[in-house]
Amino acid sequence: MTFRVADSTSSANFTSRINSQRTRLSSLQEQLSSGKRINRASDDPAGAEAVINLRTSQTEIGQFQRSALSASQKLTATDDALNGYLSMLERVQTLNAQGLSDTSTQQTRDYIATELESMQSRFLRVANSKNGDEYLFGGTRQDIPPFDPVTFTPAATPSTAQYSQIEPGANAIAVGTTAEAFFSDATSNIFTDLTSAITALRGTGNEAADRLTLENTMTRLGVYRELASTVQAKIGVNMNAADIAMDNLNNTALSFEQRISAIEDADFAKTAVDMTDAQRSLDATLQVVAKGRRSLFDFLG
Repeated sequence: MTFRVADSTSSANFTSRINSQRTRLSSLQEQLSSGKRINRASDDPAGAEAVINLRTSQTEIGQFQRSALSASQKLTATDDALNGYLSMLERVQTLNAQGLSDTSTQQTRDYIATELESMQSRFLRVANSKNGDEYLFGGTRQDIPPFDPVTFTPAATPSTAQYSQIEPGANAIAVGTTAEAFFSDATSNIFTDLTSAITALRGTGNEAADRLTLENTMTRLGVYRELASTVQAKIGVNMNAADIAMDNLNNTALSFEQRISAIEDADFAKTAVDMTDAQRSLDATLQVVAKGRRSLFDFLG
């Protein structure tokens, strides 16, 4: 049998067909190697655009996740500090009650006064405690501590709690509180009241006035407990909000990842079959060309 030599048009068609098959085979090999069906925008323009949009949304969710985690950590630290503060208040109430007891001697009252002085230092450490580089109870005022470490006087600059939006479309929540919210009120602050109690316990020479001071201290301690309990209840609400937000954000992030995977990832089994078929098609085409015109190989290079 004789073979007709292909003309230039046939050669061009075969060349185009072979190049197309080689390109497809190379693309399938890349998909198997990377595990991705879309390795560049030209592989699937619509799919690539959808993936870009999803990744943009995923990045936004990631920012909210970090905010929610930071809020949760700070709220937890605040709650722990409040627990310690309430325990100390309970101890001070016990000591103050002992000082009011008619059976307490002056020596006993002096011991109580000394312990209350140490309690003042412990209260100060709580008030000025830090969360990382920030004052835990500093709120929006972070340039100075809530209470002067030497004089125990409150900072003159007013402060409010810090707020953070931890979920898309949701209102911002307070991620803590200020020392002013539970260490003091419009009447006084705990350090001033403890100083008065210490002075009364050691005696001013006026027993009636000293007793009245200690009774007033008991009332004030009850106020501080109520303030701290109210603040802690709000902290608990926001801790729950942060936990719920993190769960929602994690689920949303997972959903985005699954959607991206469904668009972008290659089906390994299908891609392997397609690659085998593509290789067979290329081999068959090359065989036809080889029989029809050997010189075409030179043309293809």
